[in-house]
Amino acid sequence: MANQSNRRTEVTTEEMVHLQAEGNELAEMQNILNALPMGLQMEALPDEALDRLRTIAQSPATVLCGDSLLLWNNLCRARSGLTSIN
Repeated sequence: MANQSNRRTEVTTEEMVHLQAEGNELAEMQNILNALPMGLQMEALPDEALDRLRTIAQSPATVLCGDSLLLWNNLCRARSGLTSIN
């Protein structure tokens, strides 16, 4: 213990709230990725994919329509426990 530095990093309440919000956002985005059959991880995504995923997580119904309707359908199916009929 004598070799341990006395210097400590202080984290303010505001910084802690920001870190918790960021952690919650990343967890929510990983949950979206977990619902997909591809097994993607947050760490493996490029910055533009993270930005797109962040936008989807913030307002999925608005973003995931039109060309992305199939993706939205797959996310809903995975979350509601529905299976496809083949």
